Amino acid sequence: MTKHSRIGLIVIAAVFGTAFAQSALAAPKPLCQNYAQLAVNSYHRMQALDLGCQGFRWHAWYNGHYEWCRSTSGVSAQSETIARKRTLFSGQC
Repeated sequence: MTKHSRIGLIVIAAVFGTAFAQSALAAPKPLCQNYAQLAVNSYHRMQALDLGCQGFRWHAWYNGHYEWCRSTSGVSAQSETIARKRTLFSGQC
């Protein structure tokens, strides 16, 4: 095996390894569908309670919540859901 062949194999392995690591991190589609729906419902509930919360956590854009969830771990998505529930329960942003 030549030096160039080894370098080529290392590059290919690195590319596939990175792609696999990113897909392994992504939360599953069903979890993210549920996450996004809960996030939108929480936004509407926050509005109904007139809390005035703002920021990335509080919007009604389903696809935005879904895509964010797919880019992170299931644990992170669950943490965001818990944070929204705490805010709605406490009545404070």
